[in-house]
Amino acid sequence: MSSTMFDQIANKFKVVDDIMEHQPDSNKVALVFGASGEQGRAVLDGLLLHAHYGKIYGVSRNITNAEKLLAEHKQQEHIKGRVHLIEADLAKEESVEKVLMETKAESIFLVTTTDMPPHSKSCKVGEMAEYESIKKFFDTLVKVYNKDKISRHVLFSTADNVERINSMYEKPPIQPLEDGSVVANFSGKGRGAEYAMDLLADINDLKLTLITLPFLHSNFLGAAAPVPNETQTEWTINACLGENAIDMFSTSDLAYLVPAILEKPNEYDKQNLRISAEKITMGEAASYFASLFGKDIIYNPLTFDEMAAMPNLPSAGCMAQLGQYIADPRSAHHIALTEKVMFPRKPQLFKDWLLTHSDACALTNVGLNLDPAPITTVCVFGSTGMEGESVVKGLLKDTRKSYQIRAITSDIDSPKVKELKALDPDRVTIVKANLDDEGSLSKALEGAQGVFLVTDFFNFYHTGKTGFDYRKDVMGEVDEKGEAETDMEELHAKNIIDACEAAKTIKHIVFCTMEDINEMNKELDLGLADSDVGRFDAKARAAAYARKKKLSCTYVLMPMYSEHFFGLLAPEKRIDEETGRESIELAVPMKEDEPLMCMSIDDLGKAVANIFDSYQAVAGHEIGLVTDFVTVTEVAEMITEVFFQEKTNDNKVKGRCVEKRDVTVDEWVEARGTHTKDLGAMFGYFSKTDAVRKRRSVAKTLELCPDAKPFRQWLEANKNNVQFREKLGLR
Repeated sequence: MSSTMFDQIANKFKVVDDIMEHQPDSNKVALVFGASGEQGRAVLDGLLLHAHYGKIYGVSRNITNAEKLLAEHKQQEHIKGRVHLIEADLAKEESVEKVLMETKAESIFLVTTTDMPPHSKSCKVGEMAEYESIKKFFDTLVKVYNKDKISRHVLFSTADNVERINSMYEKPPIQPLEDGSVVANFSGKGRGAEYAMDLLADINDLKLTLITLPFLHSNFLGAAAPVPNETQTEWTINACLGENAIDMFSTSDLAYLVPAILEKPNEYDKQNLRISAEKITMGEAASYFASLFGKDIIYNPLTFDEMAAMPNLPSAGCMAQLGQYIADPRSAHHIALTEKVMFPRKPQLFKDWLLTHSDACALTNVGLNLDPAPITTVCVFGSTGMEGESVVKGLLKDTRKSYQIRAITSDIDSPKVKELKALDPDRVTIVKANLDDEGSLSKALEGAQGVFLVTDFFNFYHTGKTGFDYRKDVMGEVDEKGEAETDMEELHAKNIIDACEAAKTIKHIVFCTMEDINEMNKELDLGLADSDVGRFDAKARAAAYARKKKLSCTYVLMPMYSEHFFGLLAPEKRIDEETGRESIELAVPMKEDEPLMCMSIDDLGKAVANIFDSYQAVAGHEIGLVTDFVTVTEVAEMITEVFFQEKTNDNKVKGRCVEKRDVTVDEWVEARGTHTKDLGAMFGYFSKTDAVRKRRSVAKTLELCPDAKPFRQWLEANKNNVQFREKLGLR
């Protein structure tokens, strides 16, 4: 296929390359077979947003259908110039060979489909055709390798060879259908995977990773969708899946899983990763439906014969076999392994998937219509801090609705509280609450629909308490060994979460949290010294606690605030004791001048307002906010250019320079007092830019806050900041 055709197809799409989390490497090429399907589209998303590929080829048997689906896809703005669609047929060797030779892709995602009746004569015929196409693909892969000697990594989304597993028993637990097939839509893939493993076993340059997916959440929009009775007063999920908990997973998480695996071909070579996000029963799934839609929705566990006889279910016999196998413990998958591969992302849970898909046509067509109750009253915890104040202002400025805001505080007489009230006396109510008192929290939340939650790590220090000691004053009581018994910040966050769950009226929580740096250090081998980064880790543990609750939450990770360069990190005037020379120096302990993530605190409020306005779309999501990554050297240059330099009449630049001064974390901490030891550890983490980027997204941030500014533009917008100008010695 000619490059001209690729270019013509690519021109149908629009892209914004400057907001990608990873700048593409023009030499890296990825190939996605099954691009028009559910899995293929999720993988395209992931490769575009979370990987470094300069070109990504999407392969489909029907390119017209693929173009239509991709054009409707939510990430279409990021596609132009990087995704090229190719029409090819896995069943035709010359078609596959041409694609492999022309694209020279080193990373390949493969997913296949089983043509079941009425698209084939029988389930067995469909299974055999799928197996032959998989076999032909891998034979062709080896043939192409023998020609071009290009190392390739194939990630094959497969399934178990249930027919083989079934035959191992003296009394097979699953009876074959009349055509002899046993879970045909699994067994063909499984046989193909076994063949590929044997074929590539001794070819070191051809890596192969298998992923075996469990019951997918999207099945609840298909064969497992609730079915109403004639009067639409009761809905039933009819499935042959037994009463025990089964493994489940969201297809959309392939966007994180697949890039993570493709990044490490050697680590995952010749492995079969059995993927799962959680184990829940179908009865629990039905209860989530009932709770969300406020309807009578139950699970009806069918027998094999009952499901096989369902008239409106295509290939009902095969689906009944599939249900038998999924419900069998032999099909178990591995949650811990999935979490490790996806780390630091968390797999989506069914309760969150259901809310984000509550408006799906498959549900509205059966009378399950959810008109999410609008959030009009929001409780803002931490209202007197930087984050809380930003959220109060952001909600007040939202023109779509008139929020009533409860600013929760323990000190209703503080000057900051009075400033908040003055913003809009009619819409801001000051509410006193004790974070240690369940009754106090319940009263504060009464009748509210939304909650913004942030806890203040520096609360003790900010109150002016002398002799501040983190381990004693923040971590609670200390035992004889000096080890912390209780983390008060974590406890307060959990108290609020428990109160939200008990309140019943709370529709959504926006939890402003942080990473668990010690966990990141361990899992990603960052090489950081063991440390308890209190302001990060306590929030991370509280967020993990919230995920286990039946609550709708969005987890917002904040970066370093741009405003810190006007305060804690502001340049300082220094005078050389020997020469008397005066200089302005910027000292931030970033190793090797790594980029530092930043965003203005003002943008948080706008982002939170947008989350509350469409909370069902981001339920369960973790959104790492960031608008720019800048090095300390770049910051010094930008401050110089914005605040000190000007052009003369002869077009020459004059003015002073802000100089970057190298400083170690220990030196920086020592100069600022003991309470900043935690921040010193934080900068150690910030220096690991690749790790930071795994949790932060400029693209997602701009979706929530389109007018958020990169650092240079933010500086220019704040050029007249009086406090900062005074620090710089400017009028």
